[in-house]
Amino acid sequence: MLPLLLLPVQLLLFAVVDGYPSICSNATCGDLTIAYPFWLNSSSASSCGYPGLGLACENNTTLILLAQSHDRYRISGIDYATRTIFLADGEAFDSTSCPLLHNLTIDTSSPLQLTSSNSNITFFYNCRKNASWPSAVELNGCAEYNKSSYVLTADGYMGEASKYGCEAAVVAPVLDTHKEGMGDVPPERRYADVLMGGFELNYSPQPEQCGICERSGGWCGYRHNQTDGWKGFTCFCGGGPTTDHCGTYASMPSSPPSVLLSE
Repeated sequence: MLPLLLLPVQLLLFAVVDGYPSICSNATCGDLTIAYPFWLNSSSASSCGYPGLGLACENNTTLILLAQSHDRYRISGIDYATRTIFLADGEAFDSTSCPLLHNLTIDTSSPLQLTSSNSNITFFYNCRKNASWPSAVELNGCAEYNKSSYVLTADGYMGEASKYGCEAAVVAPVLDTHKEGMGDVPPERRYADVLMGGFELNYSPQPEQCGICERSGGWCGYRHNQTDGWKGFTCFCGGGPTTDHCGTYASMPSSPPSVLLSE
């Protein structure tokens, strides 16, 4: 039998667990914990989390498809305390000498934004003219192209792609600390390593619908209408889902719901 002094604590813990909607429970992919506001894509009729923060789990690797693109980025970590995710272009893992990358596209309405810890390196692919930029390094092993390709660590060259007849140009975000340490890496792996080291994105609380839901003690999400494919905004509350907020919104605290992370 539990000591009487511990009973209030135990009852409080049970109340917190009982008030946490099951649809918002944590998930795992490999050794990564997926918790609100992120959610794992599935065939479920409902999901709990921010729009645009749905993740996929493939072969124990966590992936995110950033809004307005079909480009796949690998997530290596999520820091829920600082609201930071660490990720890398999935294509960076396919080649050590000539990575074929994507330009990062993030919608202005997305909760994800680049952090000040990032820098850039620029890739030019299949250029008809030889580059004369001082910092340009020619890439070897670009099997998909029959002309010269280059990488530049300095900024400000993106507009030069057409001048040299380059077929494609990509600005890849990387962590500034990794970029500064590239000189210590063997040349044949230098750019692949810094790309696989990835970059950071911060995520911020959602305004309007999600903000109202969270300030009322709820969790944002949606429910899927199987008939017409429409996804309707849903606020998941301890007492059940609603279309806007939990309880009496005006009397609720202004802080968002806390994330429950299991050890």
